[in-house]
Amino acid sequence: MADKVSTIEAAPYKYPASIIPDNDKGRLHALYRYEILDSPPEPFFEKVTRLAAKLLHVPSAFVSLVDQDRVWYKSNYSSLDVPCVDRKDSLCSLTVINDQDLTVFEDTHLVPELLSSPYVDCEGGIRFYAGAPLVTHDGYNLGTLCVVSNAPRQLSDDEKETLRGLASLVMEHIEMRAMARKAVRRHDELHTGVMVGIDVPLKKQVELLQEAKKVPRPVHIINKTQSIANAVLTTTANLLYESGHEEKQVLPQRELVSIADIAKDVANTYEATVEAKNQELFFSVASRREMHVDPKLLHKAFALLVEHLIKYTLPKSSIAIDVFEDDGKFRVEVSNEDSSLTEPDLVKMFYKYAALSGKATGNENSTGLELAQAKEIVESHGGKVWAEATSHRSATKIIVEFPVD
Repeated sequence: MADKVSTIEAAPYKYPASIIPDNDKGRLHALYRYEILDSPPEPFFEKVTRLAAKLLHVPSAFVSLVDQDRVWYKSNYSSLDVPCVDRKDSLCSLTVINDQDLTVFEDTHLVPELLSSPYVDCEGGIRFYAGAPLVTHDGYNLGTLCVVSNAPRQLSDDEKETLRGLASLVMEHIEMRAMARKAVRRHDELHTGVMVGIDVPLKKQVELLQEAKKVPRPVHIINKTQSIANAVLTTTANLLYESGHEEKQVLPQRELVSIADIAKDVANTYEATVEAKNQELFFSVASRREMHVDPKLLHKAFALLVEHLIKYTLPKSSIAIDVFEDDGKFRVEVSNEDSSLTEPDLVKMFYKYAALSGKATGNENSTGLELAQAKEIVESHGGKVWAEATSHRSATKIIVEFPVD
C-alpha cells in the first residue's frame, strides 16, 4: 500500500486559508478530557522524543499538543527553552489540519508562507520538519510527535514508518494515562463515599444506641437511628450501583427552548418545600433568550442546585433564582441570604461524595452525588457552574453560566 504522506519538496505547497480545522471545537473538547495540558514532565514522553531524535538523526523532537491559541510541549527535546509557542507560529498547527498521517517539509524555505514563523525565519531556524499527528480513538488530532532540524533533509521510508509508529505509541500512552487517572479518581470517590456515607453514620448510630440504654423511653433516639439506617442503605445502594456501572457520558437531546421557562418551572416545583421549611423563594427574569439545550436534563440540573441550597438555608430566610445576561454570558444564579455552608464547602461541593461541614437545616439526607451530576449536565451543554460566598452575611450563590451564541 502506498504511503499516505504529505511531502513538501520543490513542488508548490498550497498554504491553507486557515490553520483552524472545522472540527476545532470538538477537537479541543477531546484534548481537554485527557487532562494533560500543563502537566509536569513524564519520563515516557521524554524517552520518546530522545529516541525519535536519535532514530531519525535530527537534533530536536517534540510531543506537542495544539491548544486554542498555543502549541504546548509535553516533551521538548531541543535547545528551544520555552513551554509553548503561539499556535499561528507553529508548524504543528499545519499537521493538525492535514488529513494525512505524516506531514513533511523537507525544506521550509521552499514554502514562502512558512517564513512568517519566527521559528523558521531566523538564524539556525527550522529548515526541516516532519510531524505525525496524535489521533484519538474518535478521530481527533490532538497534536503531534514531530522532529525538526536546522538543515534541509529527506526521510527514508523506514524513517517515516518509525515516526508514525512512535506517534501511535504516544497516543496509546495518552489513552492509557487517561484511563488510569479515571480509575484512580473512581477509587477515591468510592472510598470517600464509604467513609462519608457509611462509616461516619454507623459510628453515630452506635453512639445513639449506647445513649438509648440510659433513657427509659428512647423514642426520639430510635427515630434518629432509623433515619441514619435509611441514609446508609441509600448510600450503599448508590455505591453498589456506581461500582458496578461504567460512567456514561451525558448526551443532551437539544431543542430550542427558553432557559427562563425551565428555571421558572423549577421554582414552581419547590414552592411547597420552601414553605414547609419556613423559607421564601423569589424568581426574577431579565432574559427570555432561547437556546439549544436538553430541557429535561437542564431542568434536572437546576432542580438539584435549588434543592441543595434549600437544604442549607436557615429557616426564616430566602432563596432567589435570577435569570439574566451579562457581558456576553447567559446566567442562572441560585442564591440564599443565610446559609450554613462554609467557604471550604463552596470549593468541594461539586465533588462526588464531598463531606461538607455545613449542616442541613432540616435534617435532610444527601447521597453526595447530586451536585456532581448537576455539574456534569451543565458542562455537557458547554456551560460552567461554581459557587461563591457573597458579602451579605453568610449568603451563598451558585452560578450557572452559558456562552451566548
